[in-house]
Amino acid sequence: MAEKIPPEVQTQLIKLQQLQKQLDNLTYERSVIDSELREINKILEELSKLTTDTSVYKIVGNILVKKDKTAIEQELNDRKEILELRSRTYLKQESLLRKQFEDLQKNVNDLLQRYYPQLKGSSNPPKA
Repeated sequence: MAEKIPPEVQTQLIKLQQLQKQLDNLTYERSVIDSELREINKILEELSKLTTDTSVYKIVGNILVKKDKTAIEQELNDRKEILELRSRTYLKQESLLRKQFEDLQKNVNDLLQRYYPQLKGSSNPPKA
């Protein structure tokens, strides 16, 4: 008959799973932001090649609206600044979560070693 995992270990494993999910979500969000930043940088690069009097259009809903090149550049630079700040914030949060995850993972391994000394040297926890 299979041994039951102690409640203390189960609780820690649930926390570990939650942290992993938070990390995954944060990593995904940061990748979306980084993708948008790359797109903005590419657009700004292309805009820099145009003269000031060149007609530039912006998509608004389902229509194109003629806008001043300088105004569009300013909008993009503002958006870029906000995204860079969010990206840095997410990076810091991700770093903190990774540290928490590693600490909790060590704690879970220590608990497993205490409850299952026969697992010493093995990285596979018992099956529930």
